[in-house]
Amino acid sequence: MADLSNHMIYKNTKFEILTDEGFKDFKGLIVGKNPKKISLGLQTGNLSSTLICTPKHKLILNNKACIYAKDIKPGTILHNKIKVVSIKSYEDETLVYEFLEISDVHRYFANNVLCHQCLIIDEMAHIPDHILKEFWTSVIPVISSSRDTKIFAVSTPNGTGNLFHKIYTETERGELSQWHYDKIDWWEIPGRNAKWKEEMEGALAGEGRSFDQEFGNVFLETGQSAVDAELITHLREIARPPISILEDGHYKIWKEPILNHIYAIGVDVGEGVGQAASVAQVLDLTDLTDIELVASYHNNQIDPFHFAELLYKITHQWGRPNLLIERNNCGGQVVDALKEVHKYNNIVDYTPENQKYYNRLGIYSHSNSKYKGVTNMRYWMNSLRVVSIYDIATTHELETFVKYPNGTWKKKAGDYIYDDRVMSLVWALLALEPEITERYYEIVQSDERGKPLKIAPFDIVAPEYFKLDSFFQRDSDAPLPAFIGAGPGSQMEDELKTLRKQGWKPYG
Repeated sequence: MADLSNHMIYKNTKFEILTDEGFKDFKGLIVGKNPKKISLGLQTGNLSSTLICTPKHKLILNNKACIYAKDIKPGTILHNKIKVVSIKSYEDETLVYEFLEISDVHRYFANNVLCHQCLIIDEMAHIPDHILKEFWTSVIPVISSSRDTKIFAVSTPNGTGNLFHKIYTETERGELSQWHYDKIDWWEIPGRNAKWKEEMEGALAGEGRSFDQEFGNVFLETGQSAVDAELITHLREIARPPISILEDGHYKIWKEPILNHIYAIGVDVGEGVGQAASVAQVLDLTDLTDIELVASYHNNQIDPFHFAELLYKITHQWGRPNLLIERNNCGGQVVDALKEVHKYNNIVDYTPENQKYYNRLGIYSHSNSKYKGVTNMRYWMNSLRVVSIYDIATTHELETFVKYPNGTWKKKAGDYIYDDRVMSLVWALLALEPEITERYYEIVQSDERGKPLKIAPFDIVAPEYFKLDSFFQRDSDAPLPAFIGAGPGSQMEDELKTLRKQGWKPYG
């Protein structure tokens, strides 16, 4: 990279690079364009790897002499007995990088086959996005080319919306199976006790920083979030895998429907184009001192019409409860389909009195109704601490649901951040706003603030509406459906014989 005119130089003050003489300081990183690339397939012992570099990248041979990548032949032995087994030249627009002024030795390990293919990124959340994203884009294709590669991303939290936050939270939700997560809490480090915490909290307060952010392993936007750090920690502790996962992984259930329990379903509707998701959060409101999120549906690909059909099916599993659907935009299509096509009548209507379209079905999401909904959610979650959420994905969204200077509540600005689950939760809990509760439930008892303390349904629902549909199979080994009643010699009779051979017996 002799010509630096088309390259950017990033100074380095906190990282070291691995060399054959240990880790060394270096002045910075040059990132630029060079479409010509060479891919070298490397082998040492049982380990294989790939190095992508420019034609004039220098590599050290086994005799310590240097050679340009363009002059290497298959069979060449590089430093540390690394054998070149394949060479491929090609062109693309991927950025390339080089390290500047490495102390003492002016050389470094460019391929992690020497350290058992292990890449460690320290304090990843604190690396500026424009540097990390370019580095990630250029390095990950190389790192992922070998099955033996290991990447360690280590960091204290640094807010949300960065790549470290995305990888950690998606792994915690089970969405990135190739990653594994772990954490070290502050009290696990020798010498750190309650007194140390008190002293550190005092020191950080003087700096305008948060102990939870620096040492508490939380991504909470302190001072703005709808729920506090202590509650987020509690919700993380009680989070657990669902007992059933249905609808291709989109529908998760933590507790089965229980006869005569009171449920409410909050709904937020997306367009189904891979952006904002359509979400249904099912709350058990039977005991208002112990409200539980018992099921959650989340899908950013389902269109509103088919989402309405799915909601209709879900309601018949949870006692045909009240639906609290945000009717703005695509939500209106869902409300209309439920009402006109599926003839479902248990849909809450709520609109502030000074707004248009008063008394239309659905929740009209205006700044007033949204503010009231969030305030109501914070009362039940923050003040009373009576809402149990077992869904870690909902907890992740609560961490980044913040209040803006103009008083509005919504997701924090940034990449990889959503609030669809939170808004569905807000609408579900709005069933406990007294002016709505008194219209759709019998308020048996109220607390000192006028909020319902005990409610009862107006109608008794038949038992068949409190169970999961029979066609939902939890056992992956369960057989496909068979038609019963055909005569001997038919294909259906053959299916019955197959079932009997597998050990199945007729019931009844």
